[in-house]
Amino acid sequence: MKVLYITNSSRMEGGDSVALINILENLIQDNVTPLVTCPNAGTFSDKLKQMNIPFVVINNPLEIYPQIHSWKSYIKYPYSLLHLILKRYFAYKKLCSCIEKFKPDIIHTNVGPIHIGYIAAKKYGIPHVWHIREYQKEDFGMQPFPSMKVLRKRFHDNKNHCICITKSIFEHFGLDSVKDKVIYDGVIDTDKVKPINKNKKSYILFVGRLEDAKGIKELLYAYNEYALNGGRFSLNVAGKGSDEYKNECLKILNDSIKSKVSFLGHCEHKKIYELMYNATVFVVPSRNEGFGFITAEAMFNGTIVIGKDTGGTKEQMDNGKALTKAEIAFRYIKLQDLVNFLFKVQNLTDESYMDIAKRAQDVVCKLYDKKNQSRKISQFYTLIKNSDSASRE
Repeated sequence: MKVLYITNSSRMEGGDSVALINILENLIQDNVTPLVTCPNAGTFSDKLKQMNIPFVVINNPLEIYPQIHSWKSYIKYPYSLLHLILKRYFAYKKLCSCIEKFKPDIIHTNVGPIHIGYIAAKKYGIPHVWHIREYQKEDFGMQPFPSMKVLRKRFHDNKNHCICITKSIFEHFGLDSVKDKVIYDGVIDTDKVKPINKNKKSYILFVGRLEDAKGIKELLYAYNEYALNGGRFSLNVAGKGSDEYKNECLKILNDSIKSKVSFLGHCEHKKIYELMYNATVFVVPSRNEGFGFITAEAMFNGTIVIGKDTGGTKEQMDNGKALTKAEIAFRYIKLQDLVNFLFKVQNLTDESYMDIAKRAQDVVCKLYDKKNQSRKISQFYTLIKNSDSASRE
């Protein structure tokens, strides 16, 4: 089966990039012949080369209205919108050429805010799979182009099939259980699970982009209060952001505790796993995480999570509670609750810590295994292809 994957990935930093690589690693063993599009060369295409997976550079944009965050962006708005329309047009033309040469059985768009895959699939009568990984407006403040109404209509098209990474996203868009599926991201290899580290280091860990959607400022406000009131743990922040945003983050911190906070910048995946394995606390303060790749990874690495009780983070914690009849993490909404939980984890006995961490690790191994996810996607492809063939007869 030939599948054309459409991405907006140039780096191996976002959950969507890592998730697709995890899918491809296993699907190519199930007789799937892939071709991947990416907007430009980078660490994502380097990874594809290592895996001997062919790719084509198609500089497609995220199909969302330009965001206004300064007076300059306000003045440039008409130009930015025109630039989006033109970029989208040329990307679509190149994609059509690619489809005519590759002749895929299925077109699979890897993120929600890209529409050209759906439009091209419609043109050529090819089944389309749309991987919905985000709420768009509620998590990242995105406004779909040309409108949310049009996007929802495309999701509900009978020739389109959505894969949602959480039940919450599925319900948010009111999708159809007959033609659409919830398939959790494959995050981990269960055969690589490690015993939980009994010699944890005294630090809190945050992993993610430095931006409002990921809630880093909320964590810094909480850490301020925690550290100023006797909290012993330091804080490691692993993630990239603009210099301007980083300076805004630094201004939040009291001068007396700045030395206890380390901004590590972007870290390679191996380093992230090492940081998770050694951390005592992992905080996920994201406004409304689509799934929460890093949440599952932290649990897999045996670290207790304090997570905001929203979106995919909430769903992971709910799944754990449903399976084990006990909490697998500490959930919060109010900032003061986050502060309180930092103290609570700091004061846990070794036995209590290991009990929660092991329970969470077991849940992740059961629900978010890479091979299990890829098998479900492969079965979904077969179902779609057979249904399409039957409708043509």
